[in-house]
Amino acid sequence: MLLKRIHGKISYVCGDKANSCRRNVELVTELGGKPFLMPKKNASSRARGYHAWKAMIRYREEHPKAFENRYHKRSNSESTNSSFKRKYGELLYSRKWKTQKTEAGLKVITYNIRLLIRYRIREHLKPED
Repeated sequence: MLLKRIHGKISYVCGDKANSCRRNVELVTELGGKPFLMPKKNASSRARGYHAWKAMIRYREEHPKAFENRYHKRSNSESTNSSFKRKYGELLYSRKWKTQKTEAGLKVITYNIRLLIRYRIREHLKPED
């Protein structure tokens, strides 16, 4: 899981059913985060040695609205990632991890500047009341 590369604190981690397993929930908890991974339909609430799994399932059962609201925040990041990949492609051309991080960072900065310019243009073209 990509979380193993994170150095520092995390807060909430949302993921779909493909990422939902006891090991991932435990990893999120070990890193100080709170997991919101949508369990598969046939998932049981038994811990099987992963107490964070049971806690997440219990929270989902006791607070279904809060769980759903937090879980669906991931749609914002999914939309952003989709837009980003359509605009700049999925591939990084750098070979080394350090330069890949730099390349990805520069793409993100470019993407954000582009959005800022579009926002400013829209605000400027709005009819005044």
